[in-house]
Amino acid sequence: MSNLSPKARAKLHHWHLILALVVICATVLVGAVGQDAKPALPVATAIAPGPSRAAAQPSTTAPTLAPPVSAAPARRHLVIQGAGDVILHTRVQDSARFHESTAASTQGFGYLVERLRPVLQKGDLNIVNLETPLATQRNSQAADPPMLNGPQVAARALSGVGFHIATLANNHAYDQTIAGVPETRATLADAHVVGVGGGQNFEAAHEIAYVDMQGVRVAVLSFAEMVNGGADVQARLSRAAPQVAVWRGASDLAFVREARAHADIVVVAFHWGEEFSATPSSFQRTTGRQLCEAGASLVLGTHSHTLQPVTTHEHDGNPCVVAYSLGNLISNQGLKYRFGYVNPDPGRAQGIAETCDGAVLRVGFEEDAQGKMRVTQIAAVPLWVENNWEERYYDDAFQNDIFVAPLADLRADASRLRNLRTYEERWESIPRVLGSLVHIVPE
Repeated sequence: MSNLSPKARAKLHHWHLILALVVICATVLVGAVGQDAKPALPVATAIAPGPSRAAAQPSTTAPTLAPPVSAAPARRHLVIQGAGDVILHTRVQDSARFHESTAASTQGFGYLVERLRPVLQKGDLNIVNLETPLATQRNSQAADPPMLNGPQVAARALSGVGFHIATLANNHAYDQTIAGVPETRATLADAHVVGVGGGQNFEAAHEIAYVDMQGVRVAVLSFAEMVNGGADVQARLSRAAPQVAVWRGASDLAFVREARAHADIVVVAFHWGEEFSATPSSFQRTTGRQLCEAGASLVLGTHSHTLQPVTTHEHDGNPCVVAYSLGNLISNQGLKYRFGYVNPDPGRAQGIAETCDGAVLRVGFEEDAQGKMRVTQIAAVPLWVENNWEERYYDDAFQNDIFVAPLADLRADASRLRNLRTYEERWESIPRVLGSLVHIVPE
């Protein structure tokens, strides 16, 4: 090579480089043919390193798939529960006072509802109608109809047992004047319960409560068909005055549509209908359908102090559930009723058995393939308000004992066999009233 001219040496060096590149490429190709090819895979199905094997011996062991790096998200689901009227009559408050030692942190008010705890633990969001202001006493309860009021500690009892939202739009909302409305809402807030349907002014009364839980956004609204009269009727007409949301028809349907635009599930609590009636009024039926058409997923009715049927209206391919009335959660109504009692005055609540009936309505929602939350469960837990009123006639040391409990628990309580016929009667009656769409569960 030393005898070659510089030009010839450069040319030979050029061909050496080309030959080297050819050898390298051939080596790479041979290596690829002699080994199992590994195509590129999505991250979620990447093959984990397998056992070593000889170059010419393909593996007979199936490759092991690694766990997905990011599994498909589980479908969202939520359970919403609704309950009826909380009416803190004087004797109900007496029952709390007589049992303060059993629920000292709530001055006995926890005793009234404590037996509902296992039921409420099955709900992700629990809603109740608070038909008693928790405000400064301005009007006496000794009136007809009574001017209700309760202590602030009652809010802690509702929160402690598992209620998250209390609706305020009902006919007793102004019993302690319009000033009692924002006071009650503030009391609830202090107890970590959201008050809906009443507030410091028109805007606050019509606020939509949005609750985000388990990846689901729920909107809650509350309306009343009417409210009781009072000395401050004229003052209520101002949008700037404390008030509750009294239904205005089409104007308020706009709030439901707004809620639907911003939430996965829309719940409307409605205080409507006729007292002590087991049948929904024409207003209830018409308005219930309108609410569903405007985007409501669930309508929770109250006011009749009795249970009424549960129905559905198809909307957007999904049933909208309408519970026309969930009865009373707790009150002193029906205090005289026992099995076989004949009410001499059907217009008075004292002897109406149905005012002691109640239910926790349980509605399950689950996300479908299109990402919409759809109804998958409609169930109810029958309740009964126990009241020992008749014992006052033969017990010299009588103390009021009033509380609400799942009816199944009372039926199984050996210490209450004297009332078993009453419990059995109500256990048969409640499912008939609620209707065939509702699955009855003990708790």
